[in-house]
Amino acid sequence: MKDLERLYALSFLASLAMGASFSIIAPYLRLLGFSPAEYGLLSALLLFVGILSTAFAGWASDRVGAKQMLIASLLLESLSLLLLFFGSPLSIYASYVVAGVAGGISSVAGIVLATRVRGAEQLEKALPYVGAATSIGGGIGLLGGWVPQILSERGWDIREAYSLQFLLLSLLIPLFALPLLMPVREIRRPVQRGAGEERAPWGILARLVLVNALVSLGAGMSIHIIDYYFVMKFNVKSGELGTVLGAQSIIMGLLMLLTPRVSVAVGGPLRAYILIASPSVLLLIAMAFAQSYYLASIIYIVRTILMNVANPLYQAFEMSLIPREYRGRGASLISIAWQLPAGVGRAVGGALMGYHLEAPLFATAALYFTAFLLLAAFFPSQVLKTKEGP
Repeated sequence: MKDLERLYALSFLASLAMGASFSIIAPYLRLLGFSPAEYGLLSALLLFVGILSTAFAGWASDRVGAKQMLIASLLLESLSLLLLFFGSPLSIYASYVVAGVAGGISSVAGIVLATRVRGAEQLEKALPYVGAATSIGGGIGLLGGWVPQILSERGWDIREAYSLQFLLLSLLIPLFALPLLMPVREIRRPVQRGAGEERAPWGILARLVLVNALVSLGAGMSIHIIDYYFVMKFNVKSGELGTVLGAQSIIMGLLMLLTPRVSVAVGGPLRAYILIASPSVLLLIAMAFAQSYYLASIIYIVRTILMNVANPLYQAFEMSLIPREYRGRGASLISIAWQLPAGVGRAVGGALMGYHLEAPLFATAALYFTAFLLLAAFFPSQVLKTKEGP
């Protein structure tokens, strides 16, 4: 098995395990007696620790190696699931801290390693395939939320069924992760000091960080709280969301397999990303005028697929601009530029929603449109096929 194929398999299996845990975490915590406020605190803790971990992961991926960091993140993820199995308040909080560390590391090390293995020279092909494996695996994993329900219908205590699923997942992760990752050879060279040192691409990173911050702020203002928007506007009740989200993720993963061909057809990964994702601006506005939940949810699903299916192409474009030995720190900065504004955006979006229900959607559309314009201004040769200025 080639190194890239090992990473495809790892992405699929790891995402499957994470999806199977994500689909049951909320009802499990509710059974344990966690209040909505405590659940919000856990989510904030996960985000805060993840940001700190991301900052460290970028430096470590360049100095120690992305492969070693990815192995560490998967072992930590296994530990976080084991802590969930124990079910005490202390172990739950500890699980979220460990999961934050693991998530921050994997968000950087995973993409960096995928650009440093043999066969990854065509980033616009390698990264979409990793993204497809991740999306499809996560979608199938989300269907794992049915397992405890089926077991409970056959006489199992539902809490014990949840706990057992966390335990099994915690044991399975190292069993498949280590055999897949250990033979992978990471191709990198350490950053040279003095003569022969390649310049760090700080100017390019500043542009990428600004664009990502705008998109993230917009997503936080509306998309990350869209469930509350639907409740407020249409008075919808909770349902079997795992099935809907899982189907959406699987469809998106399958479509990601086609994006490398689109990239070739239209002249590059950045042009393909903008062409695919930009219609989501109009769909956000259309969703604000939808008068039924069914129409609004269909628009939302289509918008979500369009905005996210080409993300691996955009990541390929970003990584192609960053020298291999700086990709750890580059990916770290880009990831932080996504996480921080998203947290701010949720607070701002909630306040805007209280002022006018549709305001967050219009604000997000404006921010997305601005981000696309900035991409064209910052990288005209890749978007417009023109010559960039000095």
